[in-house]
Amino acid sequence: MVEIKFRNEADGQEFQMTHPKAARVLSDIQTWAQRNAFEHVAFWRDPEDQHKLWVQLGDDRLNYWIHDSTFTEGKHETVEMQMDYARGAQRRSAAGYGKFDK
Repeated sequence: MVEIKFRNEADGQEFQMTHPKAARVLSDIQTWAQRNAFEHVAFWRDPEDQHKLWVQLGDDRLNYWIHDSTFTEGKHETVEMQMDYARGAQRRSAAGYGKFDK
């Protein structure tokens, strides 16, 4: 089972994404993570912009974020593409290109 967490960047505290429209998006992320062999997915809320959720796949915190409206507006039709982009950012970082992405 995939573990999906939401955390505040400022203090590391976990919070729940309880918006009613988020359930379908979370389900799609869970399916995506299982298909791509990620046991842990985390979203870190940016302390300077509360709408930015920085993506963490497994142990890798990425230089890639998803807007919180993806969850609050139930944008399930775009979340798979966004997660694929996040996986691409992870691969770029692993290949040493991450320093050029900032």
